[in-house]
Amino acid sequence: MTMERGKGATGHAHALLEDGSLIVVSAGARAHDLVELWLPLVTRNAAMVTDGTDARAVIRVRAGEPPHAPPPGAPAMEMSGVGGWVTGDGETVVFADAAGAIGVTVDLAARRAEVCVRTDRDPPETVQVVSTLTMVSALLLTRLRRALVHAGAVLPPGGGAWLLAGGSFSGKTSTCVTLIRGGWGWLSDDHVVLGRMDGEIRVEGWPRRFNLDHGYASGASRGVRSRVDPEAFGPGAWQSTAPLAGLLFPRVEAGAPTALVPLHPAGALALLVRNAPWLLADARGAAPVLSLFQRAARLPAYELRLGADSYCNADRLQMVLGPVIHSQIRTSARVET
Repeated sequence: MTMERGKGATGHAHALLEDGSLIVVSAGARAHDLVELWLPLVTRNAAMVTDGTDARAVIRVRAGEPPHAPPPGAPAMEMSGVGGWVTGDGETVVFADAAGAIGVTVDLAARRAEVCVRTDRDPPETVQVVSTLTMVSALLLTRLRRALVHAGAVLPPGGGAWLLAGGSFSGKTSTCVTLIRGGWGWLSDDHVVLGRMDGEIRVEGWPRRFNLDHGYASGASRGVRSRVDPEAFGPGAWQSTAPLAGLLFPRVEAGAPTALVPLHPAGALALLVRNAPWLLADARGAAPVLSLFQRAARLPAYELRLGADSYCNADRLQMVLGPVIHSQIRTSARVET
């Protein structure tokens, strides 16, 4: 998987969605290096772009002194020490960190963001740059009536995408890898974009290299992770997008056997919102995405309680998931016919 990119007068431009509706433009080599730290690995057939004139939403990144300090008061959202403040009439969001290394202005109505990162002295940590661009892109996606969700997505043979939505250390990546080894396809292990297309909910992956526990291969978690190439775990193959079939919310319960617990749509909706917290910072743009989440929550939804018995054990994990997944596939086939 490689990123399609162009280079025009405004710098490097990267399409973040297959239809080219959201792009990030970096001005100069330093800004380009910062963006590369964060970029998802987007499919080869992503729209080629050379500037931001045709995209519906644009993030522009440059290196330099941030133009403003953090505003007073508590931020509406925060990640890795970078806060976001909603200002004025609710159509502008300002991001900044306490050290003054990052400054961002997001014009929600125009769907444009200007990101400035100090690189010559006291630059921000990599995690702060990644978190900033994640929050900024999430806000712009909301104005495109799409949702960035902290979730992986896997595809059983012959079926649609199942989300694996949860926070860090909930078991998303290990579950993805285990199912890839069992022959399932995958879209991403950590971030996906949901949107409506042709009357259905579509999932588009924002894949990066997987952050996998060092003890995965031996079947015993060590609590230390590093980046790995997910394609090395085949036979399951990567896919860029797929229709949404259902929701799984993993959590680790190592002392108990792996199990699925059905969720009421209200519970599934609450968990979806929890894994897209940036949605709550944009009151005007949230309604269409909440409607999208409500529809998604009416699909089959389960809490996936991950015991040690399914860690690195594709047969055991598929045994637990199989009846539910196959039942959904059969139901979908009957509806289509």
